[in-house]
Amino acid sequence: MSITRFSVSEFRNLSAQQLDVPPGLTAVVGPNGSGKTSLLEALAVLGNLTSFRPGPAASWIQHGAHGFGLAAAVERGGAAVEIRQEVRLRGTVGRSLFRGARRLGAAEYLDLLPVATLSGHDRALVWGAPEDRRRFLDRLCFQLRPEALPVLQRYRRALRQRNALLARSARGDEFDAFEQDLSQLGAHVINARLAAVAGLERVLGYELEALGWSMGRAVLSYTSTDGVAVAEPATLAARLRAALAASRRLERGRGHTAVGPHRHDLQLTVHGAPARETLSAGQGKLLATGLKLAAMAVVGRERGRTPVVVFDDVDAELDAEVLRRVIGRLERGAQALLSSAHEEMMLPRLTRGAVWRMASGTVEGDAPGGSEA
Repeated sequence: MSITRFSVSEFRNLSAQQLDVPPGLTAVVGPNGSGKTSLLEALAVLGNLTSFRPGPAASWIQHGAHGFGLAAAVERGGAAVEIRQEVRLRGTVGRSLFRGARRLGAAEYLDLLPVATLSGHDRALVWGAPEDRRRFLDRLCFQLRPEALPVLQRYRRALRQRNALLARSARGDEFDAFEQDLSQLGAHVINARLAAVAGLERVLGYELEALGWSMGRAVLSYTSTDGVAVAEPATLAARLRAALAASRRLERGRGHTAVGPHRHDLQLTVHGAPARETLSAGQGKLLATGLKLAAMAVVGRERGRTPVVVFDDVDAELDAEVLRRVIGRLERGAQALLSSAHEEMMLPRLTRGAVWRMASGTVEGDAPGGSEA
């Protein structure tokens, strides 16, 4: 899977432009503020409908504009697919998604061009809040099994309904139907996440070793303070429903549900200690990068497809040897675009690929990649 052509208009500080995207690896270089991150962000939004940078969707719209447009020609299994999204701001942000001339729902669209994003914001996988790791797991679940997305959406809807009952201190019998749905859907979410974690565990060690990891074995575990996730799959729904019923008294008036997969976490440990307490900034970025690459490998093994990769600010917090290994790993993969404000550090480490130089939001030209002396 790869992008052959990409067009963008009125997105952040980017000029309106259409780009022929080469296969393999492309280095996007230029000074800070030239539009490198915005270009990679636009590709991420095109494929994933979300950015690797925090902030509302309205912030993607160029100042003074009323929306933006993104489109691409995508090569999928020997066939060309045209995808497009149009975003308009009319009080709220509205988005229309297309394959050719046919309008799509989000789930169908998201399966067309998965984009693996790597950036400095990935440090949230180590040091961020549990919702950052849940978001990472849920995206992997969807990439492995597209039907996981509507299940998660239905779970969130049932959760909002139960929270509304809690806020108005509803009678006990009013909870029964919602908790039945919530427990069944929650069990599906947990089982999908556990399968995703098992897949990550099988390949994470290899990915970290290839990047030069020297901190000992990194261990992943799916954790839940409510104790639900340790149940057997056959009894998981019943265990979750019992926990929901038991928690009603404490949750009444608070308006939020304290048990279930929306409160679970992915725990990362190294030498038996939480990674967030033991790793340096560079080690944490390396672990987060390994996790992202492991997720790509799991999807590749199980679905036979490799997402397009965008890696923003690739050389930040990585020493020269680790950077060489990261670039080498991505050069051996599918299509990848990497950005850097330090071309003197990155370009000598490219053995193949293209170079895009950016200035004032525009790709000004390309040159072949260099090789290390």
